[in-house]
Amino acid sequence: MIGHKNKVKKIGDEMLIDVISRLQKQLANQKMFDQTTVDYSDDNRIANKILQAKYNFLYEEARRRNTKSSSSDSVITQ
Repeated sequence: MIGHKNKVKKIGDEMLIDVISRLQKQLANQKMFDQTTVDYSDDNRIANKILQAKYNFLYEEARRRNTKSSSSDSVITQ
């Protein structure tokens, strides 16, 4: 039973890290586009704030859960 619980946690941790990694890439792309944008709409500002909030929430959740990744280039500091 404990082995199954650890396996489920590991799968959940990997999924969480994948989502965080995707959000981190989106944030990097968005920052690059923001620097070249002349007319920055309110919708874009709101979308950026939502994206940043999602990333911050999931990152802090991963840190709280002591999430470990088998990948050496993990977005979560080990």
